[in-house]
Amino acid sequence: MAEGTIQPRKCKKCARAMVHISLEIESEMRTLHSCSHCDVREWEAATGSTSLQGVLNELSDSAGR
Repeated sequence: MAEGTIQPRKCKKCARAMVHISLEIESEMRTLHSCSHCDVREWEAATGSTSLQGVLNELSDSAGR
């Protein structure tokens, strides 16, 4: 798989395809995986799962630079 390519993901609750939204923070990608049907949200970083609060903290830290 090419670098930066997002693996298709299915919702763990309903098995429908999830929407992927990526953003770059300090040269590293963060991806939101979202199920519109179940309202499930999962954030992912290169190191694995992360929380929304973690992403928000990174955004506020990078905005101050």
